[in-house]
Amino acid sequence: MSLKRSLLALGLPKEVLTALTRDGYSSLEDLANVTPERLEKDLKIPINIARDLVNRSQNPSTFSPTLTMTQPVAKLVENAPKQSTKCLALDKILEGGLSRGHVLEISGPPGSPKEIIGINILASFIEDENEAIFVDCQNMVSPSILRQRLEGKSLRLIHYTRLHALADFLLFIHQLPTFLQSHPKVSLLVVNSVSTPFQSATMSLSQRKTHLETIKQIFSRVCALHGLTIVTISQMATKMLNPDGSAGNFDSGAKGIILPQLGLRYLPNGKSFQVAMLPDGLHSGCALRNPNGLN
Repeated sequence: MSLKRSLLALGLPKEVLTALTRDGYSSLEDLANVTPERLEKDLKIPINIARDLVNRSQNPSTFSPTLTMTQPVAKLVENAPKQSTKCLALDKILEGGLSRGHVLEISGPPGSPKEIIGINILASFIEDENEAIFVDCQNMVSPSILRQRLEGKSLRLIHYTRLHALADFLLFIHQLPTFLQSHPKVSLLVVNSVSTPFQSATMSLSQRKTHLETIKQIFSRVCALHGLTIVTISQMATKMLNPDGSAGNFDSGAKGIILPQLGLRYLPNGKSFQVAMLPDGLHSGCALRNPNGLN
């Protein structure tokens, strides 16, 4: 048995895994000579849970990992708990609701209800006493708007921040894993609008790709390690196509199509959904991407 195996191999509950990570444990090697009594004291967990943890660390092959790498993606989505988006049409597209520990991008042109859907998902989570982070990158959803939309619900569960500059947004993304370690009750992150910081920043194509890849890696990490569900709201961009279907411009293009501005690069493979909301109301939209097609 390799003692360098990740703690993810133990199939631990989110709260226990978070407590271990916060206290500096990162691999089976760290638990090799630890007693249940010490874990009870260090992690402040019941002794029976501490004993089970030691048992798992000594016999890791007996327990199913939190994320089995060879398990089909469709099976992972099927087994993931669902959370209602409070939109029947969207819940239907997502086959019962938003899968916990996954990423959902909602895009749409101006006038589409993408921000409303994001707030409704936020309401769905805090109604179940989950904490959530709401990041406004566009000055579209102020605390007063949230207060109006979430009237009667517990606003103390929401961590709200505004981030307009790309540098500030990337700093937030880098600090997200540390924040989640100290706030284990946070189950949802909503970012409105994730594409805005990239619009105002001057950067090369390679820099843009690097930033998006970094976001993707951190999103993958916090979804797997902390069970975080992420909802991003994105603007759309127009792409011109020539008559033969190749990429064109506004002079040569025969038609234009609208696509999410950031594309696919920042979304984790196998754990992401893309949904485009059309400006016909809350009962229309189309799924652009789902994990079942990325296995």
